[in-house]
This record gives sequence, structure tokens and C-alpha cells, in this order.
Amino acid sequence: MSSERIHYLDWLKVLIVYGIVVFHVALVFSFGTWLVSNHERSVVLSAFAGFCFPWGIPAMFLIAGADAWFGLHSRSVADFLRRRFLRLVVPLVPGLLVLSPLQRFVTSSNPPPSIETFWAFYTSFFRNFHFTWTLQFISQYWLHLWFLAYLFAITLVCAPVLVWLRKPAGRRLTSWLVALACRRGGVLVLAAPLVLTQLLLRPRFPAYQDWADVATYTLAFLWGAIFFSDRRFEAAIRRQVRWLLAGGTLAMLGIGLLTYFMRIHATGDTGAQAPAQLAQSFLWSLFVWSWLLAVLYLGIRWLNFPNRMQRYAEESVLPVYVIHHPVLLLIASFVVTWNLGVWPKFAVILLMVAILTFGIYEFGVRRWRATRLMFGLNPVAAASTKSSQPASRAHIHQPV
Repeated sequence: MSSERIHYLDWLKVLIVYGIVVFHVALVFSFGTWLVSNHERSVVLSAFAGFCFPWGIPAMFLIAGADAWFGLHSRSVADFLRRRFLRLVVPLVPGLLVLSPLQRFVTSSNPPPSIETFWAFYTSFFRNFHFTWTLQFISQYWLHLWFLAYLFAITLVCAPVLVWLRKPAGRRLTSWLVALACRRGGVLVLAAPLVLTQLLLRPRFPAYQDWADVATYTLAFLWGAIFFSDRRFEAAIRRQVRWLLAGGTLAMLGIGLLTYFMRIHATGDTGAQAPAQLAQSFLWSLFVWSWLLAVLYLGIRWLNFPNRMQRYAEESVLPVYVIHHPVLLLIASFVVTWNLGVWPKFAVILLMVAILTFGIYEFGVRRWRATRLMFGLNPVAAASTKSSQPASRAHIHQPV
């Protein structure tokens, strides 16, 4: 491993999380039903959301896996998991107590109900709290914060694997994977574990955030650690970006055609649906993998440089992810009732969400010890010391 800071990893972390803000605003105007939906929909914004949805969240897990690899370089497993607990699990507590009932209240009608009814809604939210042994339970009560819970659980499960990868047997496996990736079309062959898990799980667990998605997130996390454990993967991705673009484009076209024909020839015959489901699972896997690595290529090719604002932006990613969602729901629930077109509404919502989210982060979170703890940030003194030191080594990356 090179001792140089991998600047493009920082940039991708920031751009992907900030991009999720744009994605969530686009959902307001996309076909289908979201927490807040505009009456008039946009084909362009629907296409944008549909394109980003399959690989966006896996990209966050891939970067988190890279961060975990670097974090375990200089810390014991126990200390690493303790820090992950503080960063990922602690924010879930105020998230459930404050953000979740607030978001459900805001989205109960457009515009939101009168504020005088909030306390009754708040108490009703917890009075009707019902635990279930399903993955959807997490997103039902934590909404967008499901990502933090999933990431912590996946980190716990994968930590022993990351430790094993540093041992001789793990290094031999990594070297073999590098050799495979360097072959013609090898970067697409590396998608085999993802394809296999999706062929087995996607037909049985097609719901969002169910076990098929958990397998995708887990593999993305592990591949993030593997890719950044050996910089030779970067060269393979750079040389074979055309394979990735071709695979992603063909998968996208295939999914579109398959979805179209499945709707036209909809039938209750399970036997007839099975081949189509398997084909869709394969194409879905190829789509996710190809565009995931294509985005990684963009970072390798054009984003590997330092910047004065990089540290500030990198530290803001978790608070921005947590804060933007309730802010967006509140603003959108009013704006969708206005007599404006799609694009003016989109611009207004995006601009207001950006201003309020960063305003809350800068003046309500970043400067105070208690709120930094609640949002999984390091103490003020530690953060100031870190920002004053040169970012010289790859392994000082902070977790997503």
C-alpha cells in the first residue's frame, strides 16, 4: 500500500452523500409514491432517480468498507468497533426520539398539520410503536437512518473478514483477485459473487432493504476493503472502463426491455415468471457492479487531488445525511402545494434544503461538543487538531 492519502476516496464520499440529497429531492417529482410527492411528475427526474438508485447506496457501503480497512490499520478491532458504535449507533437514539416522529408528522399531510397537534401525534407515534422481526422495521421507524443501523451491523459481521485479509492467506486471495481483474474483462468477472447472491436471493426477497439488498451492501463493503488493500485494482479499473460502461449500458437496456415485456405479458404462472426473475436478477447485478466501478473510475481518473475545503466537506457527510431528510420533507410538503411547474419547485426545494442543512450543520452541530457527539463526530479539540495536520496517509480516513 502507498502511504499517500487517497484523495479521490474523500471526494467520492462527499459527492455521493451530497448526491443523495439531490436524489431525494428528485424523488418528490418521480413516478411512484414517496413520503412527499408532487402531483406533476418529471420523466427526466424519474430517469435520474431510477439510474442512481441501484448503485448509489452500494457506493456508500463500498467507501465505508475502504474506510474500515484503513481504520483497522492503526487500531485494534475493539477500539475500531467502539468508534463505529459512537459514530453510527449513537445518532440513532436522537433520530428515533426526535427526527422520526417529526418526519412522520410532516408527511402525514401536505402541507403538514397544525403544530398544535404535534404533541398528540408524538405520543401516538410511540404508543403505537411495534417491534417486528423484519428488516423493514428499521426503515419504518428510523426512515433514512436505516443506513446507519445496516452499516454498523455489516461492519460487525465483516470485521473478522477484514482482519483475515491482512493475514498471509488473505493476501494470497487478494493477489489472486488482482491477477483475475487484470485479465481482459476481468473487472466484470469479479461481479460473480454479487450475481450469485442476487440469483439466489432477489427472486425470494425483492423488497427494498430486504435480504437481497443486504447481500449487495455486504459485498460492496467487502469489495471496498479489498479494492483499497491493493492499489493495483485501480490500474485494472482504469484500463477496463470501457468494459464497465458497456456492461452497465447493456444491463440498463436489458432491464428496461425485460420490465416492459413482463408488464405486457403479466401472468400468474409462477413457472413462466421464474426465468424472467432470474434474468432480471442477473441484469440488476451487472448494472450495480458496472456503474459502481465506473463511478470509482471517475474518482481515480479526475478526483485524486487535495483541496482546502475537502476536510470540512468530509466531516460534514454524516450530519448532512442525517439533517437533510427531515428538512427536505418539511420544505417539500409546502412547496408541492404551490402553483408552479416541476423545475421551479425542484430548484426551490434543492436550494432551500442546501441552505438550511448546511446552516444547521455549521451553527447547530459542528461548533458544539454535545451535538457533535449526537451526530457521530469527534470532539471539537480532536477535530481541530486533525484538521491542522497534513492528510498524508491513506489509513487516516474516517468512517462514513
